[in-house]
Amino acid sequence: MSTAVIIGGGISGLSAAYYLSKLLTVSSTFQKVILVEGSAHLGGWIKSKRYDDGTVYELGPRSIRPANKQGFNTLEMVEDLGLSSKVLPVLTDHVASNNRFIYVDGKLAMLPTPKALFRSSPLLNQSLASMLWKELFTKSIKVEDETADSFITRRFSKKAAMYLADPMCQGVFAGKSTELSARSCFSDVFKAEQEYGSIVKGMFKSARLKKDSAKSQLGMLAKQQRWTMWSLQDGLQTLSDSLTDTLSESEHIMVQSQEPCTALGFQNGKIVVETPNLKIEANHVFSALPAKDISKLLYPNHQDLAQILGRIQSCTVGVVNLEYKGRPVKTEGFGYLIPSSEKAKILGVVFDSCAFPQLDRNDGEYSRFSCLMGGAWFEELYGNADSVDPNTLLDVAVESMRNHLGVTVNPVRSNVTINKNCIPQYYVGHHNIVSSSRQYITQNRLPISLLGASYDGASINDCIYNARKEVEAVVGVKNTS
Repeated sequence: MSTAVIIGGGISGLSAAYYLSKLLTVSSTFQKVILVEGSAHLGGWIKSKRYDDGTVYELGPRSIRPANKQGFNTLEMVEDLGLSSKVLPVLTDHVASNNRFIYVDGKLAMLPTPKALFRSSPLLNQSLASMLWKELFTKSIKVEDETADSFITRRFSKKAAMYLADPMCQGVFAGKSTELSARSCFSDVFKAEQEYGSIVKGMFKSARLKKDSAKSQLGMLAKQQRWTMWSLQDGLQTLSDSLTDTLSESEHIMVQSQEPCTALGFQNGKIVVETPNLKIEANHVFSALPAKDISKLLYPNHQDLAQILGRIQSCTVGVVNLEYKGRPVKTEGFGYLIPSSEKAKILGVVFDSCAFPQLDRNDGEYSRFSCLMGGAWFEELYGNADSVDPNTLLDVAVESMRNHLGVTVNPVRSNVTINKNCIPQYYVGHHNIVSSSRQYITQNRLPISLLGASYDGASINDCIYNARKEVEAVVGVKNTS
């Protein structure tokens, strides 16, 4: 019997199992699929803490974007899982879609938006239109890769790098724009300049050449209503919980939690997967572990591959959920980020209740906020993630709400989560690491696939879409997304 083993039960591993379960009826590649997860929790960093009074705290990701083929693919999955009625969309005219802030010089400054295209931005000392016009005529250069800071400075200005690229790198990757790769972190705009000589020109041309189409009714609705983001009733964990429930109903899929993979053995073109209680001979392994973790399992059989993958680092992010009585913050919007030049103790704050009031308490008026902390600066600010006192993070979060937003009252409820090594850092040259890893696998004919945020995109959409692509490639089914 041909067997596939998935190592890791985060969103990538669950998605791989989900797509394999759908393809088992049209392909004879595998008759059995076993997913092994080291912890009791399935869904990885997607964690929603639910209270009896209706409150939901997101301890990891808190919303999903519906744009592009990756976003539409996720909505197709959501519809297929029967979750359409549970989707909480945020439309383009919502205040959370339009009001996004940067905290600079002791106050909130609104980021420029397309709606205010010709309005001068105090942050940039120019309008968004003039900045884009200047970029259109800025000379391009051919580079294999460079930092996000260098790229945005070169194409726009140093102010744009400080107040746009820098906080964006913190908000998406919790990392430093002076270290992260423009090619890997912002692939669309980097590719636009390299292929067309200008970001503006490239984005216009690519938009005309390629229009991502939604194949599901939910995706078409998202396009029609112009969603900017969405969540689910009871939080994003509803998605991973639904995937888990669906897989448990499949006679071909076995899900084993609390079974960490302890060893991989390579023999006769197969891989022996070992856990504390299992020893499985697999025809193919889909690794949905972080690169650092799978690299340790590849020693001593494939030291070169292990060393390559070991170069992909990750950072730790603290999430402090704060809940207040009433509406202590008068400013409305998605939230704010803080440029690294401000030397703050937090990365930013998300105004959770503004975008998703449906996840607030159902017995009165309360407001939820999420304070994001650490990232690439975690050890510098708070020390070792294993030994830091959660109360330290809570105190910093409450103090930041007081200093930045003028919140003088104490929260009525809070929660501190330390997500250790949760976000991969795509440093300059990351694409070469990924390419070299897959080249080694191909040359040595290893029956293994690399999935997850460590490689081709860290968002939930990326993880789901890339799992689908890899599963279809291994099974030999033409990509249908």
